[in-house]
Amino acid sequence: MLKVIKVFLIIPVILLSLRSCKNELNPKEIILKSLEAHGGLEKWKSVKEISYKKTTILYDSLGAIEKKIIQTHKNIFSPKFRAEMVWVENTVQKKVVFEDDKISVYFDNVIQGDSDLKEKYYKSVIAAHYVIWQPYKLLDEEVILSYVGIDTIDSKEVYIVKVTYFNDDGSSANTWWYYFDVLTYKLVGNMVHHGTTYSYIVNTKYEDKTGLSLNAERKSYMTDSLRNPRFLRADYSYEILGFN
Repeated sequence: MLKVIKVFLIIPVILLSLRSCKNELNPKEIILKSLEAHGGLEKWKSVKEISYKKTTILYDSLGAIEKKIIQTHKNIFSPKFRAEMVWVENTVQKKVVFEDDKISVYFDNVIQGDSDLKEKYYKSVIAAHYVIWQPYKLLDEEVILSYVGIDTIDSKEVYIVKVTYFNDDGSSANTWWYYFDVLTYKLVGNMVHHGTTYSYIVNTKYEDKTGLSLNAERKSYMTDSLRNPRFLRADYSYEILGFN
């Protein structure tokens, strides 16, 4: 009888230990498994360049279209990183080039010298690269990763990895939460806290031209801190134009 009692006492301890291990998953291991699900780490490392067309449709809180922007992006990774984006806005052709840690902005082929303008478009071109290159960008050295737990999104269990960034002066910058499918490890979506706002972005379609299953269609919702949606803020679509 005593042996039976001991067995029943041991079982909960084992189950608790298993649950504890699950709760202490290594966030970097989740990222690496996700990269394998998205084509494999070596394939990401071997990419020399990518070009794509990005279409953004912005909505106001009532669902009316505020703006539609169509941009062409080109990122070169080897032998050194170079990013370029081109689009037309209010009949003005705009071009932004980031190369050798320098940003250049052109309006109708005329270079712009305003420092605030250059800072604005520097952030835009870097953000565009960050988004298209998920989840690989989570391997950057400055990224602080932490495992949050498991949640359910659209009837799908996901691992949550919190991603924290800091400014050069050490102050807190944006905080992201990434959601990875528990079964496939593919990137399901993410939430970002920027300033006083929260945005939840869900990946609704992957592309199939690169072998990396990059984002093809995404929806962005303005939310509260608990991911409760307030309204649809943006639709994004990506068309791969070139890949090497």
